Amino acid sequence: MRERRRSNRFNLRGKVCLDLGGKRFEFPSADLSVTGVGILLDVAVLGAKPSGEVGVCTIESPELPGPVEAYVSVMRIRRVGQQHLVGLRFESISDEQLAIIRAFEVRCREKTAAEERQPS
Repeated sequence: MRERRRSNRFNLRGKVCLDLGGKRFEFPSADLSVTGVGILLDVAVLGAKPSGEVGVCTIESPELPGPVEAYVSVMRIRRVGQQHLVGLRFESISDEQLAIIRAFEVRCREKTAAEERQPS
């Protein structure tokens, strides 16, 4: 089965702080798009069946000009090796925060295009 995406994802080095269910977690980020962020974790950390839960996340990365904060919901949990990729969908995010993500995506696309033009 092929995964359907609403928008392109781009790898992101950094961390995601997640306030969910009265607890605060910190995870490494995996990818970022204008619709959400992916995090890698041991699924037991969040507890049983967190899909649909809503919380606040803060994304920090040297690749972004500043932290991005948004309300998110846990959308999808997929096994990736010994860890799980958890998809957090942005439920509410300001235009300013979204502009930071869009600028990051533009830089990623430009970098990919430049790498493809390099002779091998």
